Amino acid sequence: MTNEERTEALEAPSVAVGRVDGTEGLLALHGEIDHGTASQIDEVVQRLLDEGATSLVVDFTDLTFFDSACLSSLIRAHTTITERGGTMTLTNVSRHARRVLDITGLLPLFQLTDESA
Repeated sequence: MTNEERTEALEAPSVAVGRVDGTEGLLALHGEIDHGTASQIDEVVQRLLDEGATSLVVDFTDLTFFDSACLSSLIRAHTTITERGGTMTLTNVSRHARRVLDITGLLPLFQLTDESA
């Protein structure tokens, strides 16, 4: 993601930004992803798949808040990508977000890495 793209995304919190690099789709979450904005994850994931992504990296770097709707969208994304034989990795997951994933029993579902995609 270029600095310009990052600035635009940060100016519009609650936006999921995606791109495909080869067969890897990147979904960068920004600001607050809640019931009003989580559907954007579904839309971007579908677009990434349509563009040829076979694996998905979800970057939590700029995510400040997420609720159960966001978790549901992430579960749907994981299900969709793995049903197609792909993989999904969460990156730059904060301690708080990791704890939420653990408490909800979702931590084992996702591959996690601390490195930027």
